[in-house]
Amino acid sequence: MDRRHFLKHLAAMSATSLLSVHIPRWCAWAQAGESRPHFFMFVFASGGWDPTMVFEPKVGLPNIDVDPDGVVTQAGGITYLHNVDRPWVKTFLDEFGSRTCVINGLNTQTVSHDVGTEIMLTGDAGAPSPDWPTLISSNTGADLLLPHMALSGPSFSGTLGAGTSSGTGFLSLLLFEGSYFAASATAETVIDAYTTRHFESTLAHLRGEGRTGRRFEELESGFRRWKELKDIKNDLGSDFENLDGLGDEGVALAAAFERGYAITGTLEARGNWDSHSNNYPAQNQAFDDTFSGLHQIVTRLASRPATSGPGTLLDQTTVVVMSEFGRTPKLNDAQGKDHWPITSVMAVGGGVAGNKAVGATDEFQNSQLVDFATGQVSAGGLEITAQSLGASLLALAGLDYTQFLPASVQPFTAFRTGV
Repeated sequence: MDRRHFLKHLAAMSATSLLSVHIPRWCAWAQAGESRPHFFMFVFASGGWDPTMVFEPKVGLPNIDVDPDGVVTQAGGITYLHNVDRPWVKTFLDEFGSRTCVINGLNTQTVSHDVGTEIMLTGDAGAPSPDWPTLISSNTGADLLLPHMALSGPSFSGTLGAGTSSGTGFLSLLLFEGSYFAASATAETVIDAYTTRHFESTLAHLRGEGRTGRRFEELESGFRRWKELKDIKNDLGSDFENLDGLGDEGVALAAAFERGYAITGTLEARGNWDSHSNNYPAQNQAFDDTFSGLHQIVTRLASRPATSGPGTLLDQTTVVVMSEFGRTPKLNDAQGKDHWPITSVMAVGGGVAGNKAVGATDEFQNSQLVDFATGQVSAGGLEITAQSLGASLLALAGLDYTQFLPASVQPFTAFRTGV
């Protein structure tokens, strides 16, 4: 057995003793008194994508360089830039454009990777603020063992700590080696047998010495949760084996939603997004890979029945796809594009008013003021920010966003249904 894997397994198991959550019964959902929970899947393209490659075609403008092989194309009410070298974009929008809303012109107010990531996921930077999925999971699924499953991508638990965010300890137990490789059955059996013997021996020794105080109870509780996690892994089965990329991870997360183990999750949209050189080929491949994974995820969600009530799992799941900022309007000397604070976001599924794009940028790719109810350009409107988007996502989850954000923040509701 690989010693590194063995030590990592023990470290992950020890981490669970710090938590105080409970394993749910089979799909025994209890979300703020609701029998039909609302799930959220966040997909993050770390590195900074170029919105003009897909989301907001800016063809024919002298101040903005655009993919020369791109063709302005329509999918229902969504106008986007198509390229035959990124076919999955067209495939996805042709099939799921009616469930998709594109949000353009969001101002992150930064060109820093780390700061932009934190702002997009929490609405702030430099403060220990929990991210949107952690806030949602801690307030609507805190009784679950794995309320927020950060399978990949960035995660900020903030002041709420590991009790509401799965973290690497949990994921190492579920996935063994990150989210890419599963342990062999033989290795799992050997590790489980040793861990059980080790803990039972340790607990017996402590009992014999009369050391059964608070620390003993934490140790015993941690061991119990480890066993519960192993049960979850067995229940999730093949959906959590040999995960390889965004699509597989999204399918696994959907399975965790269905079985009542999680209510939110984050995933990484892998690719060479930080395209300071050769912008078009790098972004082209990253977008194609990402939309291929999204197609796999949304197809799974759309093909499964809702956990309760009518409709599908997609009807009760909101998929949010974002990046920490955009790319500059003009190419640099290396045919790349540098960091730019204006970006786009895509929302798909439950609660999303699909078949449209909202928000906008001008001929210099600066964000425009828009009416937050309609998403259309308005001289009396406001600028879309991460906070205004986050406020609307929290409200969609049934939360009072004013408890988590400054009183001045107004929710950007133009991408939502029934608002």
